[in-house]
Amino acid sequence: QLLGNQDHIKVELEKLKKTYDLQQQKLEERVITMGKELQEAKGATGDTQHKLAEQSAVLLTSQSQLQEVEAENSRLQLRLKELNEEYRSRLAQYIKDVADYMDSKPSNVTGPSKAPADHAHMKRLVDSMLKDIRASYKSREEQLAGAARGYKKRMKNLVKKHENLLIAYRLQREQIWSLGSSAMDCGPAELHFSVTDPELLTNTTRELNRLREDKAKLEMQLHELQKVVAGLLAFCEGETGGQQLDEKGWAEVRQQLREFAHTTQEDLEQERSQLLTRAIVAEEQVSELQEYIDKHLAR
Repeated sequence: QLLGNQDHIKVELEKLKKTYDLQQQKLEERVITMGKELQEAKGATGDTQHKLAEQSAVLLTSQSQLQEVEAENSRLQLRLKELNEEYRSRLAQYIKDVADYMDSKPSNVTGPSKAPADHAHMKRLVDSMLKDIRASYKSREEQLAGAARGYKKRMKNLVKKHENLLIAYRLQREQIWSLGSSAMDCGPAELHFSVTDPELLTNTTRELNRLREDKAKLEMQLHELQKVVAGLLAFCEGETGGQQLDEKGWAEVRQQLREFAHTTQEDLEQERSQLLTRAIVAEEQVSELQEYIDKHLAR
C-alpha cells in the first residue's frame, strides 16, 4: 500500500515544500522589513538624541544668559534708583532757585488800587509743593518697606515651619532607627533637606546645620562599623568544628569582637545623643528667639 501511494506522497511533499518555501520567503521579507524599520527607528532615535543634546545646550546657554540678564537688570535697577535720587535732589534745588529768583524780583504792580506784591508767595507755593512730593515719596517708601517686612515675615514663618518638619522627620527616623531592623530604610539624613540659602540662614540655623552634618557623619560611620562587625561575626560563626583545637581561641575572638562592637557602638550612640541634645537645645533657642522677634522687635 505504501509503494502504491508513493506518487501521492511525492505530491504532498512537493506541496509541503512549496508551502515551506513560501512561508520562508514571507518570513525573510518580514525580517528585511523589520530590519529597515529598526534602522529607521535607530535613525529617529539618533536624531531625537541629537535634538535633545542641542536643546540641552540651548537650555544651558539660555540659563546662563538669564542669570547674566538678571544681574544686569539688578545693576540697572540700582543705577535707576541712584539717578532718580539725583534727579529728585536736582529738581528740588532748581525749583528752589526759581522760587528765590521770582521772589527777589521787584514788583511791577503800581497804583493805589493795587496791593503790594507778596515776595514770599512763590517760595510758600514751592515749599508746599515740595512738602507734598516728599509726603508722597515717604508714603510710597513706607508702603514698600511694609511689603518687604511682610515678605521677610512670611519667609521666616516658612523657615520655622520647615524647621518643625525637620524636627518631626528626625523623630520619625529615630523611631525607625530604634527598631533595629536592617531591612527598614530610615531615609536620607535631615541635612539633605536643610535650608542652604544664605539670606535665610541665621547663626543658630548654621549651628543646627553643622550639628546635623556631624550627626549624619556619625550615622554613616556607625552603619559602616555595624556592617564590618556583622561580617566578622558571620565569618567567625561560619567556621566549622574541623578546628577542634582552636575552639577556645575562636570563642575569645568572638567575645572580643562583640565587646569591641558594643563599646564602639556605645561611644557613637553617646556622642550622637549629645549632638541630638545640642540640636534640641538649639531648636528651642530658635523658637524662643523667633517668638521674641515676633512679639517685641516688630513693635
